[in-house]
Amino acid sequence: MTTCPVITPIWDYGWLAGDDVELPQADSDHELLERYVASPAFHTSFLPSDKDETGIHGPFIADRIAASDFVPLKESALEEYLAALLYSPEWDSPASSDQFAAVLDQLRKPFAQGMRCLLLRFDESRSDLHHDWGFVLTVFREFLFLGRRPGVVARFVIGYD
Repeated sequence: MTTCPVITPIWDYGWLAGDDVELPQADSDHELLERYVASPAFHTSFLPSDKDETGIHGPFIADRIAASDFVPLKESALEEYLAALLYSPEWDSPASSDQFAAVLDQLRKPFAQGMRCLLLRFDESRSDLHHDWGFVLTVFREFLFLGRRPGVVARFVIGYD
């Protein structure tokens, strides 16, 4: 199974990864999200693996996530959202200012291209949705950007394993 390429490291074992997922064109964002959730690209741990990952999505059992679980995130809320995650007092060593700036820059680029952002409303705290080894992703946040080209989802994942 392929994974998103890592764009920038965060913390000591964290990362921002991203790629474009090409899907058949859809008549609406919701239909495109449904195609994403049904696609082989959705079924990945986002970690290097030689295991069959057809039933998982990050730390989650794939069948427990629906297109409606992706909710809009406005650009005006992005910096505060990332600061709460990357500078959280739960980290022994929070992200550096350079790491924060790199992540913020990467996630602002699609907004600058007029794209719409959708955030997976579930995060690593939803252990009731985890597959049997999903706990290894102690951070999992997924951002999807729509609207650059028909049928293309720009996908970014912040993870920590």
